[in-house]
Amino acid sequence: MLLCSLFCTIIVTGNLIFQKFVIINLLALEFELSVGVLLYPATFLISDLVTEFYGNKYANAMIKTSVLCSLVVMGLIMTGDYFPATSWSNIDDDHFHKMFSVYIVASLGSIIATFFAQVLDVQIFSYLKALTNSKHLWLRNNLSTIIAQIIDTILVLTILCFAEILAWENYSIIAGNSLAFKVIASLAATPFCYLGYYWIKRCVMVSVHRVG
Repeated sequence: MLLCSLFCTIIVTGNLIFQKFVIINLLALEFELSVGVLLYPATFLISDLVTEFYGNKYANAMIKTSVLCSLVVMGLIMTGDYFPATSWSNIDDDHFHKMFSVYIVASLGSIIATFFAQVLDVQIFSYLKALTNSKHLWLRNNLSTIIAQIIDTILVLTILCFAEILAWENYSIIAGNSLAFKVIASLAATPFCYLGYYWIKRCVMVSVHRVG
């Protein structure tokens, strides 16, 4: 439940803040990318841990739940955009609409890209787990995450460009920067994958067995 809640929170938050593009200096390298990209590596880490302990069925259910949460937030934003602002409102209709009208289109693109990428991540992770006889957690975690995030990046940026939210001339630099950052983030998150693994194994699973 905790991992599912955290996963859905990160997905929805990433959709809300994606419009801000920033410059990140890391390992003497400079990356131009969306703020939302900073959050998404954590979602793949969570989905891998959920797949490791609870299996494909639960992981896929978690992914579908995040889609539902995103759609609910989208509906609430559309409802808020529908009603006119008062004359004394700190945010008028134009500013609210400018911010969140883009969110609706981009969120749909993100939902589509995230859904397919996360499902692919779960499938690759499970396949590698069976192939390696549940050994080499670092390998299936990184390989499944990197492949899935390549698909995610290509899908979401392509949708944003076709929707004219992102200019095509910025596609290659944003894609390259995002992918490079995601690969580095995935590798850097490997110790946290093992920490999460042992935390779930020694604390969560033990508690479940005691309750059972």
